[in-house]
Amino acid sequence: METLTAELTYAQALFDAAKDLDKVEKIGEEFKFVAEVIRGTPELKRLLLTPTLSAYEKKVSAKNIFEPHICRELMSFICILIDKHRYGLWEGIGRQYEKLVWERDGLTKGVVYTTVALDAKRLKGLEEKVGAEFGKKVKLENHIDATILGGAKIYVDGKLIDASIKTRLEGMKQRIRL
Repeated sequence: METLTAELTYAQALFDAAKDLDKVEKIGEEFKFVAEVIRGTPELKRLLLTPTLSAYEKKVSAKNIFEPHICRELMSFICILIDKHRYGLWEGIGRQYEKLVWERDGLTKGVVYTTVALDAKRLKGLEEKVGAEFGKKVKLENHIDATILGGAKIYVDGKLIDASIKTRLEGMKQRIRL
């Protein structure tokens, strides 16, 4: 829980600063760029997380790699995370930042589990229906789950819409026993 709180706190601070500077999208894109570079370079991630290196050494390395490619504000944010020994929260901060951007824009993310992949048209139709139900725009990510037999399970904003055949069959089984 403490990690999630720290991730949200740092993401909120970055988001507020980005909003004040009218750089929300730019910083979001650059944040993803940094995450991709780190994901693709395990040595860099190890270097940034190594406790035996000083914060100064880590910041010099980070500046050499990222400074030519990102704005001053994001570089400063990276240095703050290094100073506070919070660089390991980078991925979580990114998720929280993205969530804040979506909330600002009246959007929310969700996941739809189906037995087969949905085509773009069906997914868009489902997003519209679920969005109408929640009163906001919804962007669904489709995941395959063969255990549901058919139909769909949709998770949005911590809520479940279970329209799976497995659940319907279990409900019928319960009614028959009564």
